[in-house]
Amino acid sequence: MKKVLVTGIVTAGILLGGASIIGAATNNGNEAIQAESVAKTANVSQEKSLLSIDQVKEIALSEQDGHIDDIELENEDGFVYYEVEIENGEAEYDIYIEAYTGEIFRVEADDNDNDSKEKETMKNIISADEAKKIAMDQVGGKVVELELDEDDNRYEYEIELETNRGEVEMVIDALTGEILEIDFED
Repeated sequence: MKKVLVTGIVTAGILLGGASIIGAATNNGNEAIQAESVAKTANVSQEKSLLSIDQVKEIALSEQDGHIDDIELENEDGFVYYEVEIENGEAEYDIYIEAYTGEIFRVEADDNDNDSKEKETMKNIISADEAKKIAMDQVGGKVVELELDEDDNRYEYEIELETNRGEVEMVIDALTGEILEIDFED
């Protein structure tokens, strides 16, 4: 009895398998192709796709008007985003956009007013020759080194002189010409 049951099950399996093969052959393989296509589509939909550059431009310009200078795709520890630089005459902006969703997660602005203030300040700085003259009038000697430096948002000349009393280091305010510091070294 068991042999008849097992034989019947095996026979049914062979018939069903054969029928499937015949059905696929008579269908010119369209069902097999469709099944494979559905499987591939399912895998693609599970993977993320990056936003196109055009989409990134549109998102960035909806956040801030201006001219796009640069777009970079960045990857930091698996977090993928676009960094978009926009300039509009008033300021420069860095806009950070998540590369798959288009979500803007940070905007940084660099105000161009700071650049114009710095240029204006630089116009009012005394010349290196004026700074040398102030230093030599104070202690005499010969200037051996002169450097314009910014310290605590103030421009100053750092001057080193050789005098008959030894080496002298002096700091002069580059806007006012005021002597801020004098160090005599033996």
